[in-house]
Order: sequence, then C-alpha cells, then structure tokens
Amino acid sequence: MASTELIKIGIIGGSGLDDPDILEGRTERYVETPYGKPSDALILGKIKNVECVLLARHGRQHTIMPSNVNYQANIWALKNEGCTHLLVTTACGSLREEIQPGDIVIIDQFIDRTTKRAQTLYDGQPTSPFGVSHIPMAEPFCNRTREVLVEVARSLGIKCHVRGTMLTIEGPAFPRGQRA
Repeated sequence: MASTELIKIGIIGGSGLDDPDILEGRTERYVETPYGKPSDALILGKIKNVECVLLARHGRQHTIMPSNVNYQANIWALKNEGCTHLLVTTACGSLREEIQPGDIVIIDQFIDRTTKRAQTLYDGQPTSPFGVSHIPMAEPFCNRTREVLVEVARSLGIKCHVRGTMLTIEGPAFPRGQRA
C-alpha cells in the first residue's frame, strides 16, 4: 500500500459506523454530484493522522431506506473528494453458524441481487464517466487493504473472519430479530 501521505480513506458507515466523533478536527461539506446529492454531508477529518471522509449511508438521522440510497452520488462524492480507498460497513445476519452476532467478516466476494437501484457509474448517460468500462470482478476487493484490516482486527483481539461472501437482496426480507 502507498505511504499515508497519499492515502485518503472514505468511510461509508452503515448502522453503527456513522459516528462523526471518530474523526479529529472534523469539518462538514455538503456537495452535489452529477448523480444528485449524496446521503448526507461529507464529514472530513483525521484518524491517527490519516485523512478520512465519513459519509452516513442512511443519512445521519437514519432516514434513507437501503433501496433508496443514492450509491452513485455517494461514490462520486468520495472519489471527487480525493479518497483513494473506501471502507464500507454493513450490519447483517449470517447463514453460517460459526459467524455470530458481533463478529467482523472481511468479505472477499459479493452477490448483488438488488434491482431497484443503479448498478454502475458507467451507464452511458451524459453524467457518466466517458466510455465503456468492463470491470473485472474475480477479486472485487483490494487484497492488501483486506490484509491490513485483518491484521488490525487481530491486534485488537476482535473476532474476525478473513473471508466471506455478502449476499444483498431487496429488503426488508427477514422479520425483525431473526437471523438469516
């Protein structure tokens, strides 16, 4: 990974990781993108002298349903702010008994079965980046970043699963209180 001077981390926090108090010297910036407004203000600051930008996926008042999140605007805003890496969290259940509530899974694959939201920034629209883009998905996540996350979790004594596949479907699909 590059030196910390070149790294700016965008954090898209879901339920549980959208607290702006994790940032030192924070400021807020409301932005517009070619895709409209992101979910909320970009909260800029530092964590351990690393530049970070926090964005609450569901808005800081937690008012945006998952299917209504403007993912295109969120990604565009963080990229335009200079973020070189994105850390994105999600709170969900598990289909595997060995993964218990509170465990962290550093996913290495995903299956997206959503249909109600835009799937790409490269959709041929005038607001899109120019050209056709074929993005390889065999390894959809940066392996070095995943290794760093695993190392940090282990050094903090946090139960961490080093692989996993995230399945996303339109929801809510599971009754409250039930695990998948």
